Amino acid sequence: MTHPSELISAYLDGELIGDETHQLLNHLATCGRCSADLEEMQRVRSAVRSLPILELPTGLVPEADAVVVPIHRNRGVWVGAAAAAVALIIAIASLVTPPPPSISVDDLTSRFGARASLDPAFSPAKVVVPVLGELRE
Repeated sequence: MTHPSELISAYLDGELIGDETHQLLNHLATCGRCSADLEEMQRVRSAVRSLPILELPTGLVPEADAVVVPIHRNRGVWVGAAAAAVALIIAIASLVTPPPPSISVDDLTSRFGARASLDPAFSPAKVVVPVLGELRE
């Protein structure tokens, strides 16, 4: 196998799928050169991420001054907290809510049987089937 340096970068970015990850990890276990490349890339990434963020002076790049885009961080924390709160409310409501009363078939019959017998919508429907010979004049 050739040395997959582009796969090492993709691995660090979390872009590899299961089979590619497995193959790369097997290669790293047997190849000292690629293992050293992985460690070096991790050190470089860590060093770059530890650099301070500098603000550009106004007017240095005119296109950058036109629009200020706010960065929203930790949005996932708020979504998770809201989901946990909803789950907690549902759990408490299910514990506090009394169970519904049990209804037997006799109760249903006595409640709705008389109503159904008086309601014209529950009567048997009359079906008229036209005969082809009678429709002609």
